[in-house]
Amino acid sequence: MNLSRLERHQHPKPPHHELRQKSVFDSGSRNIGQVGNLYVDDDRDLRFLDVCTSGFMGFGTKHYLVPAEVIADESPGSVTLNVGQQTVESAPTLSNPKGAPGEELQRAAYEHYSVGAMR
Repeated sequence: MNLSRLERHQHPKPPHHELRQKSVFDSGSRNIGQVGNLYVDDDRDLRFLDVCTSGFMGFGTKHYLVPAEVIADESPGSVTLNVGQQTVESAPTLSNPKGAPGEELQRAAYEHYSVGAMR
């Protein structure tokens, strides 16, 4: 599927809201990072989040590709996923979060989270 990264002034199509810079919590209510980028399809439907985690003292930031289907709840200041921290931290990473993930990476993320085949 052809995806694009939303620019700061762009927003995903409802029912999703602006999620960038919100804290991300896992299914056990642990803070695991924050939303960096949003990736949408040609219809502006939200398909993936870029969940950023920081290493020791902010060094070693990693960007994990998380399918929108894994979102359990969106609140004003946070996003809660229906998976644990370990699942996110073993997910495919984005080497270039400013670009859109290719089909191979999308497929790997869907398989990792067991959310079904690409649409």
